[in-house]
Amino acid sequence: MRLPILPTLVVAAAVAVMIGLGFWQLERKEWKEALIAEAHGSLRPKAYDCAIDAAPEVRAGRSRAGESGYRYIVPCNRSLRIDVGWSKRPNALRRVVLSGRVEAIAEIGNDRLLVAMEPVSSLAPSGLPSAEGIPNNHLFYAFQWFFFAAAATVIYALALMRRGGAKVAPPDHSS
Repeated sequence: MRLPILPTLVVAAAVAVMIGLGFWQLERKEWKEALIAEAHGSLRPKAYDCAIDAAPEVRAGRSRAGESGYRYIVPCNRSLRIDVGWSKRPNALRRVVLSGRVEAIAEIGNDRLLVAMEPVSSLAPSGLPSAEGIPNNHLFYAFQWFFFAAAATVIYALALMRRGGAKVAPPDHSS
């Protein structure tokens, strides 16, 4: 049986790419673990000067006590947004007027969204960012790519065996 050159090269290239993607995901796993470790150390409040006079953007979120509800986010100057508090009601606050220093912690992976340590009046404190909330699925993705490479190899080998007319002889029960 002759091996078909072009299909073999295509499958070999695809398997090589899948294996490469698996190793790339293993590298990303290590990178993400370092990012999470770094994030643990950077969760300290900092003071920001804010001039806020805006209607809040309301998003689903959690309170510091872990209850589900709504986060109230407003612009803090031009480059920052700040989560000024949490409520069970989506219409608890229509406008935020605030001027001065706000002590807040930056959301992990996004230094433009801050969570205020102290909420504005009529709101409860929003949940603080946590490094545990950063997903790290890269090991699963690596196994997935390695599985795809193995599956492609097995499927191609089976196709070659079928093409070559290889047959499995039934067991001989004549004895």
